[in-house]
Amino acid sequence: MSNFGQLKKKSQSNIDAISKEIAKISKGSESYKDDRFWAPERDKSGNGFAVIRFLPAPQNEDLPWARLFSHGFQGKGGWFIENCPTTLGLPCPVCEGNNELWNSGVESDKEIARQRKRKLSYISNIYVVSDPANKQNEGKVFLYKFGKKIFDKISEKMKPQFEDESPMNPFDFWGGANFKLKIRTV
Repeated sequence: MSNFGQLKKKSQSNIDAISKEIAKISKGSESYKDDRFWAPERDKSGNGFAVIRFLPAPQNEDLPWARLFSHGFQGKGGWFIENCPTTLGLPCPVCEGNNELWNSGVESDKEIARQRKRKLSYISNIYVVSDPANKQNEGKVFLYKFGKKIFDKISEKMKPQFEDESPMNPFDFWGGANFKLKIRTV
């Protein structure tokens, strides 16, 4: 069958798929939640607990995590929330503007630069061992976005400070260790 014949054959199925998408959009505002990501649920007092296991690097990847810089601040025109191009090694107009503000020497400019600075986070694959708030997540693999404090704890396991501790790879599924995630509102 020619390309033209295949295109004609697909035309009805294309309209069905497009109609379904239009129906989704017209229902109203969608949630911005990405179901691929896992986050621990907190109780009314803001506390949470779960046990996870960090997984090795995916196939054809060198590292078991991805490092992500982002900006999130409110300005005159509203909120600006974007990933920072420096994550990909590209120049960032926000970072360049912050440098100019910081180097101006004016304290009010420095405060603006502080509010607009980039934030560091990491994303890794995890296996959920125990999730008391959402039992249906147990035994499943998710993406997990975490900050510097958790990354520092992982780094400490890989390069211990004291001689009586042995280095271990937390990203080794078999030889690694469960990570008990305890969240408290301070």
